Amino acid sequence: MDTRIAAAVFALSLCGCAIFSETYGIQEVDNWVRNNEPLAESGKMKWSDFYAQYLERVSAAPVISQSPVVERLGIMITASLFYEQGRLDKAGFDSVQHIVRTYQTIDDPAANMLARTALVRALEPKAAGAQPGTSFR
Repeated sequence: MDTRIAAAVFALSLCGCAIFSETYGIQEVDNWVRNNEPLAESGKMKWSDFYAQYLERVSAAPVISQSPVVERLGIMITASLFYEQGRLDKAGFDSVQHIVRTYQTIDDPAANMLARTALVRALEPKAAGAQPGTSFR
């Protein structure tokens, strides 16, 4: 009986360590975002760099590395690169970013579909105005 109790205590302590580690990893990512998003907003950091580094940190965090959040950050990397290249205007970028921020903490693939749809819609006017054989730029 004492062995079972000791094993149970050991198992619970391992779970406690894992939960602490996961919570710490998420908090570390949140702190990084809080410190670096203002740099991107002020133009001191490119949005694409911000989202690429954000994705690296999220991917390294044990809990959220396989969640829809990873896909959402990929959508934002794409949107920010298009914005920086002039293929997406500020309003289009802001609309995609607004959706991503709104659903930031929700692990729901439907939120990613909304963000992808917003990105496609934001690109449509640019694509419709382009001449055949020319770039979006």
